[in-house]
Amino acid sequence: MTSVAGAVVAARWVSESLRLDDSNLLGNYQREWEAQFLREMKTMMRLRGVFRKLSNSDLDALVATIATPRILRRLSKSDFDFHASALLGVLGIQGLARIARVVASSEVRSLLSESRGTSPAQQSI
Repeated sequence: MTSVAGAVVAARWVSESLRLDDSNLLGNYQREWEAQFLREMKTMMRLRGVFRKLSNSDLDALVATIATPRILRRLSKSDFDFHASALLGVLGIQGLARIARVVASSEVRSLLSESRGTSPAQQSI
């Protein structure tokens, strides 16, 4: 999430507000935070929605896709406050395609289970 960098932004505007004795400057925090982090936050929320629908085996498949030495090495050097952007950036086309297959398969199982009145775990594709 954006906790570390967000705290830096907040501290800057609190400090500036106190220095200039102008509490209206605190509103700059929200504008700066949104400019820096809103896109990342929206991406994280969308990914969370996708991941929440996945089964344990689907999540295992995602972890297997991500947990390669190359990807882990690149992620360890990425910006802590931008998880989604970093992950999407290091996966490459093949990694994104594997993730898309897992997510699409999960969605198809979910649709089939809804139409048949069974749980996704009972479906096999």
